[in-house]
Amino acid sequence: MNPHDSLLGHLASRLSAHPENVATEALAFILRQNEYLRQAVLRFLEGLGVPPPQVVSFSAQQSEENAARPDLRGADKSGAPVLFIEAKFWAGLTDHQPVSCLRALPSDRPTTLLFIVPEARRQMLWRELLVRCKEGFQEAAAFESERQSVAQVGPNRFLAISAWKPFLESLQSAALSQGDRVSSENLNQLLGLCTREDTTAFLPLRQEELSAGIGQRIFQFGALVDEVCESAVEQKICVRGPSGGSKLSYYRTVRIAGHDFYFYLSPWRWHTLAETPFWLEFPSDRNSWDDLLQALHPLSLQPPPMILRDPSWRDTPVIPLHPKLGVEHHEVIQGMVDRLRNIRDLIPASPP
Repeated sequence: MNPHDSLLGHLASRLSAHPENVATEALAFILRQNEYLRQAVLRFLEGLGVPPPQVVSFSAQQSEENAARPDLRGADKSGAPVLFIEAKFWAGLTDHQPVSCLRALPSDRPTTLLFIVPEARRQMLWRELLVRCKEGFQEAAAFESERQSVAQVGPNRFLAISAWKPFLESLQSAALSQGDRVSSENLNQLLGLCTREDTTAFLPLRQEELSAGIGQRIFQFGALVDEVCESAVEQKICVRGPSGGSKLSYYRTVRIAGHDFYFYLSPWRWHTLAETPFWLEFPSDRNSWDDLLQALHPLSLQPPPMILRDPSWRDTPVIPLHPKLGVEHHEVIQGMVDRLRNIRDLIPASPP
């Protein structure tokens, strides 16, 4: 069967505004059926380099004491949560992800928070998870393999991410080795839903996506570009330059340490490179890039690296600027101004 054509994928896309909930319930149903499939999940984690937690049961959508509400909860013999699984397609992270979810896991035994996501979103979401972990846990460290990523948070807690396809195929392989055709077909149905979500170029519009609030927020994002630049000019971090835009993007030119950078509101980079609408683009003078990359090299060493390349625009180096969450307007502005200050302080000043 072509995985694009599974019945579950077809029905979920037509009848549910939140396909993640369908995938979560389907995965919970499958894992409750057989112990060998639960063990296959633990072997998959072990293959990522994560010490497998001692899971004996799974439940869905259960709230924890600190208000975290993971999609799937794996508990040990004592009933304590030792494995959380978050099933994601295109919904954004909640305020509790990943820090509150990680804090809800015990620290005295091996525990894991696993995100399962579309391959098209895996690297971008992993960057956002690491940014949040770095803010919430000073001890977070990260390492990556070709298709999966893992971060250790303290001595026993782990954060991991995987694409849906390798995760489900590992379970399907276990089902086939057991001769369990029913579970194999159930997994194939779920794989069909995940493949549809991973490859759909334009997801069906939902009413909330057309609300006036979305338009208001995009307008406010554009205003933030102006406000951050004006505040940075007032604090003598940069010099004011011209503004412009195209294809729903907007930028202000800012001279930092003698170089003309572009401070962008860029939906395209937001969609393709990292989960933030705000970007600092390197100067158009390519001759300056080598010196700037060398000066800003410390940003490349951060987990995740904070200098990316935009393949859609001359492979230009760009820096994602993540706004602070859950704070007042002025704190959002000052947080990004502080990022510009940190960048300025790394660059040797050019002659005026």
